[in-house]
Formats: sequence, C-alpha cells, structure tokens
Amino acid sequence: MLSRRLIAGSIAIVMVAVACGAEPDAGVGDAVDTSPELVEQVPVLVRDPDVIVLPFADNPDPDQCGIPVKFGGAQAWLTGRWQGEMLQPDVQLYDSHQRLHVTGTAPHGAEVDVVLYQENPVLDFYMVDVVGRPHVSGWVPAPFLSFEPIG
Repeated sequence: MLSRRLIAGSIAIVMVAVACGAEPDAGVGDAVDTSPELVEQVPVLVRDPDVIVLPFADNPDPDQCGIPVKFGGAQAWLTGRWQGEMLQPDVQLYDSHQRLHVTGTAPHGAEVDVVLYQENPVLDFYMVDVVGRPHVSGWVPAPFLSFEPIG
C-alpha cells in the first residue's frame, strides 16, 4: 500500500515538473532557461476604456498589494487635482486597486466616508462612500483623497 502511494506521488511530481517546463532530473544549482518564451510575465491588466491613465506611479504587480483594513469611517474629500492641475473634475472611483472598472464618479470636493484602506508597494488606495449619494462608492488612489476640506 505504501509503495503504491509512493509511486503515485512520484508520478504526480514528475507530471507537475514536466507541465511546468522543468526537466525531471534537474538538480539544485543547474542552469535555468530564462528565454523570453519561458519567463513568467506579470499579467497585463485589461482596463475599461474609460479608466484614465494616472499621472503618478501605479502598482506594477497587483498580486503584491496589501490586504484592505477597516479605516473607521473617517471624513475626507475627493480631489481631482494633482500637482496644482485639475485632472479629474469628476473623480473616478474604481472596483479595486487594480482599477479595471469605474464604479462611479463624484465631483472634485465631494465629501466621502473612508471605509477601508489598502497599503500597497507604490500606490495606496481608499474605499470610500460618497456622502449624500447612497449608491456611489469605490476605491480611490491616495493622491485623489484629502483629509482637509477642499475649497
């Protein structure tokens, strides 16, 4: 019985190794083929056409992003300004930190309740509910959120 399990397990390991492109007898320290065809690429995000390109650095690998944590309903305001220039008179809110889909918009200066915070390697995000608009919520990049009233 033990030998059947051992044989079945060994076959499974060899099948996984072959499926992943490794040679069954490859050892530690052996050269690894890093040709472009075999190097695993970070998945390219396919965003809806209405998702704007950000003027600041975005997270390069969405799999390396943090876990959202409760923020406690802090009061904040959306800002469509970046480095003194109005970029989004209507600030886009997104489905996630990956920004694949726009879930809604709210005008520059709109008051929001901050529900969640997500710390990421390059660009942090906040999940917000727009005050006075019960069905408008989504994730906003940190530069488009102010904890001081917008004048």
